[in-house]
Amino acid sequence: MKIKTPVTEMLGIDLPIIGAPMFLVSYPDLVVAVSEAGGLGTFPSQNYRTIEELRRGLEDIRSRTKKPIGVNLILHKAHNPNWAKHLEILLEFKVELIITSLGSPRSIINEAKSVGTKVFCDVTTLRHANLVAKSGADALVAVAQGAGGHAGNISPFSLFPYLKKEIGLPVLAAGAISGGAQMAAAMSLGADAVYIGTRLIATKEAAASQEYKEMIVESAPEEIVYTEKISGIPANWLKRSVEKAGDNFHNEGSTDIDQEFKRWRDIWSAGHGVAQINSIIPAGDVIKGMAAEYADIVNKLPKLV
Repeated sequence: MKIKTPVTEMLGIDLPIIGAPMFLVSYPDLVVAVSEAGGLGTFPSQNYRTIEELRRGLEDIRSRTKKPIGVNLILHKAHNPNWAKHLEILLEFKVELIITSLGSPRSIINEAKSVGTKVFCDVTTLRHANLVAKSGADALVAVAQGAGGHAGNISPFSLFPYLKKEIGLPVLAAGAISGGAQMAAAMSLGADAVYIGTRLIATKEAAASQEYKEMIVESAPEEIVYTEKISGIPANWLKRSVEKAGDNFHNEGSTDIDQEFKRWRDIWSAGHGVAQINSIIPAGDVIKGMAAEYADIVNKLPKLV
């Protein structure tokens, strides 16, 4: 199956489904599975503690798939002091997509385009979207209310068409997208692709612990906590994991990398899309199943009479 959009054309992929790069969750097994299924798998460069480990991770992925892949690059020095060195490696491997967050992509655009790499940027507001568009971003990842991790606070019903109209760049819809129904809704709102994270945590290839995966399956959207107290930036977390960790992690704004690892290891991120997740299955089945459900739903929508 192929679904043609500006994003699939830009990246050379069959399906407009991008696996979100998740800290301590997205590693080669998950990246390869998503890309091989027709979407595009990604991982955050900070999943690797050293430059040598990042290189080995990319070598592993490239040895297992020839399909396009992506890497999230945090451009904020406080959160990623080695981002410039990470960029060198990504350009060396000519990764097809770099997804930037927490900073302006202006400093990497020319270098990325020189090797054919596309640059997408996480945004949660029109102001930020304008900034990255003027910097030369190829597309926007519109992170709406209900997304796992560092989510925005604007409803997806408003955010996706709003940014598409005001900016004009291709838009990837992020926020509580766990199946073909949400994908169809996002595409009808003007999105050119969907960006899925929480659903891919509950897969066999995700590096998350079994307890984390099971908690996602067992949790309801009412059990998602939106707070800045865990990482210093508003984000969505599984309430059960926050309660289990107790008060040790309610310190705002620490940027120490070891503390960042500890927080994300012991307090687990998830979005409102847990409502539609009821099993742990292979990641490839998630991607293919989402595309099939999307096609079925589109075909069954009420017709004009």
